[in-house]
Amino acid sequence: MRWSRRLAGVALSVLLGGCGAASPSGRRLFGRDCGACHTLSGIDSPSHQGGDLLGVKLSRTVLLQFMHEMPVRPPPSSSQLRAVADYILSVQSQRP
Repeated sequence: MRWSRRLAGVALSVLLGGCGAASPSGRRLFGRDCGACHTLSGIDSPSHQGGDLLGVKLSRTVLLQFMHEMPVRPPPSSSQLRAVADYILSVQSQRP
């Protein structure tokens, strides 16, 4: 039961992540460029070598610095990186 509640909370936060400060493009870009290695589910998975980012608390500045180093091809623009950072931080802020 606890697992299903957590999964429902994550699903809700992902659905709401497009509202407010996080743009739908940030959610889409995360799925396209980051989702192969990272999740925002609160559950680490061996199939996602970069790990789960839900519990990783970084400032926006440090998060953007790390994102610049990720092996994404073609490299995202600065505005795309900001949109993804806003999305990640939005989902993290909705975590209970």
